[in-house]
Amino acid sequence: MLKRLTALCLAYMLCLAGACGAQAEITRTLRRGARGSEVVELQEMLRELGLYTIAVDGIYGKGTVSSVKTFQRISGLKADGVAGPMTLGALYQRIGDETAAPATPTPTPSALPQPTASPTAAPAYPTLVSGARGSQVKALQTALKAKGYYSKGIDGIYGKGTAAAVEAFQRAAGLPATGEADSLTQQTLYSSEAPAQTPAPTPASSLRLGDSGEAVVQLKTRLWYLGYYAGSLTGDFDAETKAAVQAFQRAQSLTRDGIAGKKTLAALDAAWLAAKQTDADLPDEAAALLNAIRVQSGAVCGTLVLSKNGKTFLTRSFGYVNENTCFRIASVTKWVTAIGLMTLYDQGRLDLDADISNYLPFDVRNPAWPGTPITARMLLSHTSSLSPDADTYHPTWSRIGVNGYDPIFDESVRPGTKYAYADYNGALFGCLIEAITGESVQNYMDRAVFKPLGLTAAYSPKLLPAGTSTADLLTTKGKVAISVTADEKRAFNNKADPVANNGYTVGRLFINTPSLTRLAQMMLAGGELDGVRVLNEETVALMEADQPGLAESRYGLSTVRLTQFPRGTWYGHQGRYSGLTSNVYYQRETGITLALVMNGYDFTLEDNVVLPAVTLLRNMETLEALCTEGA
Repeated sequence: MLKRLTALCLAYMLCLAGACGAQAEITRTLRRGARGSEVVELQEMLRELGLYTIAVDGIYGKGTVSSVKTFQRISGLKADGVAGPMTLGALYQRIGDETAAPATPTPTPSALPQPTASPTAAPAYPTLVSGARGSQVKALQTALKAKGYYSKGIDGIYGKGTAAAVEAFQRAAGLPATGEADSLTQQTLYSSEAPAQTPAPTPASSLRLGDSGEAVVQLKTRLWYLGYYAGSLTGDFDAETKAAVQAFQRAQSLTRDGIAGKKTLAALDAAWLAAKQTDADLPDEAAALLNAIRVQSGAVCGTLVLSKNGKTFLTRSFGYVNENTCFRIASVTKWVTAIGLMTLYDQGRLDLDADISNYLPFDVRNPAWPGTPITARMLLSHTSSLSPDADTYHPTWSRIGVNGYDPIFDESVRPGTKYAYADYNGALFGCLIEAITGESVQNYMDRAVFKPLGLTAAYSPKLLPAGTSTADLLTTKGKVAISVTADEKRAFNNKADPVANNGYTVGRLFINTPSLTRLAQMMLAGGELDGVRVLNEETVALMEADQPGLAESRYGLSTVRLTQFPRGTWYGHQGRYSGLTSNVYYQRETGITLALVMNGYDFTLEDNVVLPAVTLLRNMETLEALCTEGA
């Protein structure tokens, strides 16, 4: 491949020098959807520069678009992912510069195995696996080292280091990443087209404010990919670059001097390589956005699932969790429980406008407005006059309004006339379910929602399936605020007891992001998912709508409406407690759902939505385009 690229670039440069006259001008444009030999050539050139690491297939898909954009940023061009005349010209010029430099040393012919083969057939090498020894393993290690994948000694022993190097090469070459050197892997490695590992910055070098050149471009590109840098990928080490280096140094517990010295460059190289392997199936632009969200938040761990039209197109986790980890999900508990409560409305067992005291074993009245009943519709829309400042979920109801015992109401507000988000509304969701059904909220939700949809969810971790992964709820400084062990030791009354059990449905639900995604998909599909109907279609629409006769609210029925983002309204709910935040939303206009949990950080709000969710919702169109191309 290198000889072919060298010839192409020399031809191009001769044309520029005048040998081809008017034929020197490049007029073709390649863009997403193109196929054929010209796309193969483009991919090979990008791979030679270390910007394209997946299979060369001649298809201009999302991986090619992402690589072209990265090259355009490095070259100071408009990063639109379209390989037009200017981009192709710059690419030919860059390849010409690269190929004019001394080539990476390759194994000498005597170092490579020489199997007997037909002149017209590819050589058939014996498969090498962990534990193998001998000259063929030495030759394998020599070739891997020459291409930059192997850094240990050439000892002829196929150990963990050799297996890891083989796996890294297989990923770069678009082969199955097994870590075993089968015949195809060796054929590819020993061929002239074997992809080289993108070289790391020279460990002995040092980059600082005022420096310039290709090494700075590489430094900034890696900082951008890892989420520390958002500026232009030029060759100038400016103040913004220094700040990005300092942010990376802080994260790595290095001296925060803003100088990219030996230790910083080595740490950056290791972090970049690890991230590239983790995000091998993700376009660079999408990976950089997700990494930036993680870095800017400072969260200890988190997980994200995005789907479109019922199919997941992105799943990403960081820290010590994965998408199957169940979190104590905070106020998203209210939205999930409200879905269960509305199944009773569908069954004709709950009147949204009836006095909830008719269902409960105690009277619920604002003492300043004893003649105004409080209804389920008011609870679900947060217009009930229950106080946002209430700090107890187990009041003595018979004492409400007596001798100043008013711990949960805002007496300045008549029920139904003012929106005020109050946790206690959600507390009463569970009370109503237990009072109406005679079942515990856990058992009813299992029967009506969780099991029919195949969800992993419970109001106590002790009720989750054996072996379920869970995570402690953390503080804003990343320390444990509420441990799963403590929640498991806490008593859970799995019987219908509306008086005692009303704290469970405020924020104690344990659930994972795939389960939240399925709930959002069910709502998006009008109450039915995979042939299972949970809610009537009209009921889903009712949960999203303004409620007649009540004060204006951001909520329909326990369903927030976010109208400040592109392409339409997002419906769902947010949870916040200590250092954990949770978000679940769906958008009818696009068919997209989002389920996000971030844990252990001091979150920032924008229009009452946590910043990581805001950033994702603002950039959803870009993420969708990058991650669903060809899907």
